[in-house]
Amino acid sequence: MSATPGSAQTPQVPQGPAESPELPKEPGLIARRIAGKALPLYLSMLSTLIGSAVTAAVLGNTSTVELAAYALVLAVFNPMIMVVHGTLRGSMPFFAENEDSPRALAPVVRDSLWLSLFLGGVGGLLILAVPVGARLIGVAEPTVAALGLYPLLMAGYVVLASVKNSTTVLMVALGHTKAVLALSLTAVALSLILTPLLVLGLGPFPELGLLGAGLAMLSMNVLTLGLNFAVVRRVTVLRGHRIGFGRPRWSGIGRMAKVGLPSGSTLLIKSGSLSVLAVVVARIGPQEAAVHQLVAVLLGMSFISCVAVGQATVPFTVRASRARSGTLVVRTVLASYLVSVPVVLISGALLWWAAGPLVWLFTDDPRVHAGVVALVPLLCLVGLLDALQSAPNSGMLGLKDTRPAVYAFAFSYGLLALVSVPAVELGGLTGLWSASAAAVASLVLLQWISFGRMCRKVGPSVTENPSTR
Repeated sequence: MSATPGSAQTPQVPQGPAESPELPKEPGLIARRIAGKALPLYLSMLSTLIGSAVTAAVLGNTSTVELAAYALVLAVFNPMIMVVHGTLRGSMPFFAENEDSPRALAPVVRDSLWLSLFLGGVGGLLILAVPVGARLIGVAEPTVAALGLYPLLMAGYVVLASVKNSTTVLMVALGHTKAVLALSLTAVALSLILTPLLVLGLGPFPELGLLGAGLAMLSMNVLTLGLNFAVVRRVTVLRGHRIGFGRPRWSGIGRMAKVGLPSGSTLLIKSGSLSVLAVVVARIGPQEAAVHQLVAVLLGMSFISCVAVGQATVPFTVRASRARSGTLVVRTVLASYLVSVPVVLISGALLWWAAGPLVWLFTDDPRVHAGVVALVPLLCLVGLLDALQSAPNSGMLGLKDTRPAVYAFAFSYGLLALVSVPAVELGGLTGLWSASAAAVASLVLLQWISFGRMCRKVGPSVTENPSTR
């Protein structure tokens, strides 16, 4: 499944001189390099959100039954694709440690492609099972019937998206985040064009509704998957090297899965606990549920910057680990705070200042508006704590040991789910979000303890430059 440079038109990607993989020692310089890699990633993630919002908005103009069917598939799709993408991030340190050797990197890329294919296949089967599962839990027959071929199209989309994501992770690990942004903008542009055309039937196209949404997403992925392979072959050290599927190396795939699966599981644990909180709040009343949902959406949007900084930090952590300097490993992670914390503080201050008019964009209910505004201080606190926990999490990923992160997430978010009912009964939404802040604070502490222990095991080698200690 390799691609050649001439097989597809590639978007224009800056071709400047390659940056030296040498890791700087000063925290300020490390932070500037992390920021330079994180900004394109952040914009890429925002553009992906826009593409998803377009699909939902367009389907909102079709029948209510089709919108319900779309939501049914999305209930399975969202957590599943989150785990797939989180697991594939486990390949980042393997890519980064071979960034200066294309001969060594090529087989690692093939391992990642096989892992992505397996994950995408499992995800696709789960999507195909949605109609059967929906009938088993008693979903209304008109909603199930409205699914039509949509699950089949989305299953194909999941497989292609998984394979495409492996190439995206490769480019992030090698520092080509501007190329990732260019490809993301291309995908969003295709979504903006194809979705309205096929769903609403604009111009000469027939109105296909939910089927059109599936066709649009699958077509977009077919086109952009080829672009991703072409860009990898053009802008990375793999120019001239075959990067398609070869014979699987089970040992290499297993090593990646050992790092990636715990990383993906942390996202699933967090998502599952937040779903529990949503159910607990829904028992109070519809307005409280709306307030909670809006606060969760605002928090999720603010967390994107932390994810971008975390991913951009991993290659620097890998370089520090290769230098056998635990001190430098810690320094790279601490340097990421110089990027993430100011962003969270500034965005939090702006949200606090403009909360009144901003929240009116999401609701016209005065009680919901007042409830969201009242929770903004706690939202900002949770956002800051999320930024603090994201750094040691990315550090453990760079050191290729993500199991302690799973234990920390299971403890913190599991405890949050257990105390959610009494927290709501005693303090309402304020009590619940205070408990959330405490849970994330414990996550910060537990992950830093685990990360510190790992760094103490990164001893200096006999060839280490004393200046890096």
